[in-house]
Amino acid sequence: MAKPKIRDRIARFLDIPVHIPSLVEHGNDLCTRIDGKFLHVRSEHSELVLSPEALGTAFLLPALAMGRRLAGKSCDPKWLENTKRILDLVDEWWDWGLIHPDFTPGAPGKPSQGVGLAFSLGVDSFYSCFFADPGPDLLILGSGFDIPLERRDILIPMCNSLAAVAEATEKNWTMIETDLKGHRLFRRISWEASHGAAVAFLGHLLQKHIGTLLISSSYDQDHLGPWGSHPDLDSYWSSSRLSVKSIGHEVSRSEKLKRLINHPVARSLMKDHLRVCWENPSSRGNCGYCHKCVLLRMTLRWHAPDLQIRTLPEDIPLIQAIEALPPLTNNLPLNFRRELIGHLDPPIDKALGKLIKRSEESIESARP
Repeated sequence: MAKPKIRDRIARFLDIPVHIPSLVEHGNDLCTRIDGKFLHVRSEHSELVLSPEALGTAFLLPALAMGRRLAGKSCDPKWLENTKRILDLVDEWWDWGLIHPDFTPGAPGKPSQGVGLAFSLGVDSFYSCFFADPGPDLLILGSGFDIPLERRDILIPMCNSLAAVAEATEKNWTMIETDLKGHRLFRRISWEASHGAAVAFLGHLLQKHIGTLLISSSYDQDHLGPWGSHPDLDSYWSSSRLSVKSIGHEVSRSEKLKRLINHPVARSLMKDHLRVCWENPSSRGNCGYCHKCVLLRMTLRWHAPDLQIRTLPEDIPLIQAIEALPPLTNNLPLNFRRELIGHLDPPIDKALGKLIKRSEESIESARP
């Protein structure tokens, strides 16, 4: 978490809340002001609803981390009740304290019938697209999260991929553009802690179209830890109009990829549209040499060595790419690498073992 700036420390000292507007806005291109800064949301394909619950979902954790309170007039009673559970959980994880929002419970609403899936074109969301039960009706891509809004050279191909997957699976799709991640207050905490709430924010924006939002779990149930999207946290972003559900945590990342590879439609679509890279993405897709790309290359080497992913360049030999990686700084993603030990060619296995060792040493040395 970033160190609070002077204005945040003053606001906390004076108990100045982060005010959430009570006016509910509807439309395809919406703007509001939060803590003195504008927030924009836009979708060409779907009418959006900018509600207190949507904004509260986006800014509850950033305000809490800064020691400030969310405040407004009224909001959904179920969402407000769930914030107590959110605060208890994140305080247990990150010791942020318990600062409850100041709202009056309003009238509950009725959910729509649709099921939406936050669809990033990655392994987890591809798995959910094909294996979630019930399956999604609507695939949702958030623009401005992993890929900045100004990178149209990347976002346009991603949108085309989204449309292609939706057509092949007979689903609807939408893309929502937002500058939430660049908002001054939202930047105060890490994306690792805030990304689940940001995805749930998209679901609340789409409450006219869906009554359920599926968020694909990043980690399986045997390797969970404090993280922004988590089976114990995701559902607490629900309201009476939107049920948020975490899915896929019963299956390991490696097993997800294995099942996708053995599914003829999924296998074909992943060849052209799979994207896991956020560090060095391009219009083509993935860089091939960052941590996530190298993990994908290693897992494919185990389960489908002959499968060619057209979005995944292999200009750098795999062993060289592993050796060039910096140490990981979090134990959670290390579990994905440990799972691969013993399943790769000996030289690759050896290089991976060294990466795991230097990551473990780096994590241990960073402990207070």
